[in-house]
Amino acid sequence: MTTHYRAHERSLFLSPQQRKLLADIVDQLIPMTDGLPGAGGAGVAEHVEGIAGVAPKSRAALIDGLKAIEANSGRRHGAGFANLSNSQKANVLREVESQHAPFFSTLIRDSYAGYYSSPAVLDAKGLPVSAPQPNGYEVEPFDPTLLDSVRARGKKYRDA
Repeated sequence: MTTHYRAHERSLFLSPQQRKLLADIVDQLIPMTDGLPGAGGAGVAEHVEGIAGVAPKSRAALIDGLKAIEANSGRRHGAGFANLSNSQKANVLREVESQHAPFFSTLIRDSYAGYYSSPAVLDAKGLPVSAPQPNGYEVEPFDPTLLDSVRARGKKYRDA
């Protein structure tokens, strides 16, 4: 799995076709440019799906939004979203945005959050690919041997 948002991997719920559609959509929102990957190639679709997967209402809204995009593609252009030109895709997305503003607003927010936290994007921008810490401090890996003296003292409390 290419996702960088591993906390929500267990929340992935889209079919492979829906995930491919979502990757195509986010590539339209944030296309590849100036050495930076497009959102689809940066794992943003899985990020958006993972975020939506933790709440039933969000999950339903994402599925409904994807269905609306496919329906508008077929109705306006007689083809699925993947088979449209970039300008036709942009027109379909503008139409869906006007009809489903809350869904589209959430899609935009989650897409940009996923994009700018993607290791592929951070690396392309020359930024460190690690968890952010206050004031930029790096947290060293935990050394479990630091607890050896505490463990050696044994139990110093009563069971409740």
